[in-house]
Amino acid sequence: MSHEPEHTHDQPAQPPQGGAKGLKKLMFVSLGVLVLLNVLIQVPHPHFDLEKLPGFWALFGLIVAVVLGKLAKGAAHTFLGKDEDYYEKRG
Repeated sequence: MSHEPEHTHDQPAQPPQGGAKGLKKLMFVSLGVLVLLNVLIQVPHPHFDLEKLPGFWALFGLIVAVVLGKLAKGAAHTFLGKDEDYYEKRG
């Protein structure tokens, strides 16, 4: 019995199936479940008028996550990004 590698240098490894599309689908399903639960289970004593809206916290969480992702990406490009010839200038 010989053990052969899953891929060789001539043939790149196949990416995992599902990947980003599957994760995106899972996130939207989770968001839908949260909205449905928020419709079925009302907040007994909302602190703000917006909390009375079904799915408010799910939508709020989605918006905050997107904004934080954009800010983190911008910060990474601003503080960590280097010019294309950065290493050539140093030598």
